[in-house]
Amino acid sequence: MNLFKKLLPYLKPHIKRIVLGLLGMGLFTIISLLPPMFIRYLVNDIIQPRVWELLIPVIILIISVPILAIVIQFINTLIISRAGYKFIADIRMTLYSKIFSLSMSFHQENSSGLIVNRLMDDVNVLMRLITGDTVTMIIDLIVFIFSLTIVFTLSPFLALILLGILVLYVFVYRYFAKKIKTSATSYRFFYDRISERLEETVTGARHVRIYNKEIWENDQFLGHTSQSLRHALAINMSSVNLSTTCNMIAGFGSAAIAAVGAYFVLQGKLRYGDLFAINSYIWMALNPAIRLTNIAGQMTETFVSVKRIMNILDEQPDISSIPDAPPLRKGKGGVEFRNVDFSYDPEIPLYKDLSLKIDPGMSVALVGHTGCGKTTLTTLLMRYWDIQKGKILINGINIKQVELNSLRKCFGVVLQDPVIFSGTFAENITYGYNQASIKEIIRAAKVAEIYNTIMKYPDGFETVIGSRGIKLSVGEKQRIGIARAIIKDPIILIMDEATSSLDSESESLIQKALDKILKDRTSFVVAHRLSTITSADVIIVMDGGKIVEKGKHNDLMSAPNGPYRKLYEELRGSKEESPA
Repeated sequence: MNLFKKLLPYLKPHIKRIVLGLLGMGLFTIISLLPPMFIRYLVNDIIQPRVWELLIPVIILIISVPILAIVIQFINTLIISRAGYKFIADIRMTLYSKIFSLSMSFHQENSSGLIVNRLMDDVNVLMRLITGDTVTMIIDLIVFIFSLTIVFTLSPFLALILLGILVLYVFVYRYFAKKIKTSATSYRFFYDRISERLEETVTGARHVRIYNKEIWENDQFLGHTSQSLRHALAINMSSVNLSTTCNMIAGFGSAAIAAVGAYFVLQGKLRYGDLFAINSYIWMALNPAIRLTNIAGQMTETFVSVKRIMNILDEQPDISSIPDAPPLRKGKGGVEFRNVDFSYDPEIPLYKDLSLKIDPGMSVALVGHTGCGKTTLTTLLMRYWDIQKGKILINGINIKQVELNSLRKCFGVVLQDPVIFSGTFAENITYGYNQASIKEIIRAAKVAEIYNTIMKYPDGFETVIGSRGIKLSVGEKQRIGIARAIIKDPIILIMDEATSSLDSESESLIQKALDKILKDRTSFVVAHRLSTITSADVIIVMDGGKIVEKGKHNDLMSAPNGPYRKLYEELRGSKEESPA
């Protein structure tokens, strides 16, 4: 019940259509229940007394009522379906927006495959609440109440037998429903694991082949599939057992009622038309119960999906703007970390009382071995994570005191493996700045040294790149990412291994272009290539979450046994420049 209460806000915009449709369905159901009463009248009051003048009108009524019911059902199905699909679209859009509002900790704990399952499969299952099983159950409830009432009116004793049958239904349903729910929850769990692994292996198909892991991956996939199949079969078997048991109860029960009813007719306690009507309404009352057992597995799966969707909608972001937070206005880009404490895990601290001040317009190279905290420093600037103690200031303003979106608009970011979307070159370059003119797009492409590559294609900037940039090399993807960052005109540019996959010639050209674009612009470069390190205004050497050295290249190299000099010589002595 609590789950349905949580759904109410999303149902409210469509509640008028849903109520109208349900009322129409109620009307259709009641009309479709009238024929047995007409036939009872036909047998008792027309055929047996031989009242010929009423025969034709009653037969016309018996034929026309179902036709009227079908017309009403058609109209109401359209109304409910329209409301249902709009409701599902609203839920999916809300869920989609919610996912992007949640903090990085949520995305770190939940794989993209699991999130996509919630967004697509679980929301599709939710459709049953409006257009499928729920409507069926409401109609069946009306049929049951109407049928039971008429049977009570015609024969209270037979109605009591019918109630006894339905009580048995309830006990049987409760017994099997628990098993179905447990199996359905387990099935969805393993289904998520399959989706996660499938996404990873399909995306990394090249690596699977390089390391000859095809057989191992097949075995893993087979194992997860077998486990999910076992739970799916358990759901099916429980549903079949439930349906079979209830059908047996219905068969024996209806036979008992028919036998007792025939006895009452022979005793003169019931008329022939009454017995026909009672038998018809008994099955009308029993059929909803039988249908309920048939859809028990589906409804249980629906409840599981609703719960999974609500778990995400109830999730609260760890990081958000304070109420009425002012926007961060673009300034010169001064940055300060003041006595900062931070850790991903409370038991494993990363930064302890870290302080760093960067003047506006400075280019900063962050160097150190893997896991020393270089990239974390840049993500904290954009508030993807929040610090536990201290302050982070941009232009002298605490980043926790400003509106979050305005903060992130101040940054341009180029990653080692930039995401390329299945759109055109122009759409990918303007991904962070849709208002860009064609002149701005061309300028950014030229600065990033990707312009000539784009113009080789017949459609130029309107060329569709393909899913994940399948038409591009790694270096070309990175240059698209650089153009995307440049076109935003950010006050702070962050480059995380952005030139690691470029050849020396392309890197040299880009470096010259960046020297121009970075003038009077603060930049942070997480790098291991010597060329990007030595040209920085200040080099920050990190080790174990601490800043162990800071200064210009020549100054740091003058310390014979300094951490930077050791790292530099280590990189210079390596045949291949690669992340340490």
